[in-house]
Amino acid sequence: MPQKNNNIYIMISSFFLFLIISILSMRNKLTLLDQSIISSLTDGTSTIVMTLMELVTKIGSGEMILIATLIISIFLMVKKMRKHVILLFLLTFGGIVLNFALKILFQRERPGEMSVIEVFGYSLEIASYSFPSGHTMRSVLLFSFLIYMSYHFIKKPFARVAVIGLLSFMILLIALSRIIVGAHFPTDILAAVSISIAWFYSCLILLQYLLKISSRITFSVK
Repeated sequence: MPQKNNNIYIMISSFFLFLIISILSMRNKLTLLDQSIISSLTDGTSTIVMTLMELVTKIGSGEMILIATLIISIFLMVKKMRKHVILLFLLTFGGIVLNFALKILFQRERPGEMSVIEVFGYSLEIASYSFPSGHTMRSVLLFSFLIYMSYHFIKKPFARVAVIGLLSFMILLIALSRIIVGAHFPTDILAAVSISIAWFYSCLILLQYLLKISSRITFSVK
């Protein structure tokens, strides 16, 4: 019960943080914060760092996340971990729909030129808005799932900490890359992280509830 309550608190707190960032951003109350962070990250950035960030940011692309999701799902199905496949699909595909809906809702223009949504090289001729960051949301959701799996299934403490640390670092690196390459405002990133955490715990709580209901029905039938 305490763990379940903690999950609910984290979900609600993350959602309200997203709401606060959204309201302040849409009212242009965080413009100075955006500008100062962008300046501190991009002023004097070398060509090597920029090239590296452009490579890092591709990890969070829709194509890469979808491919990774399918590979992980196949592995989990082979291991007969079906409930974890359901969780992963809820996170990934539900997260994509949620991100698209939020972008359409807020319609915030990007720092640079507007772009259109592309999937595997094909343009959908749909404007790709800035708020919240899709790359960041997809990355946070996928890597949060992997962190969750690592926490529960890696037995050796050192290995568990190392893997979780690496996955957390990748989230941070991808998030920073989106600012450095000029694709997003920092508040796009903060909003993406907060709503992703809220979505992760929403899916986790929902799945646990459905499994609990399912087990009760199965037990009553027997």
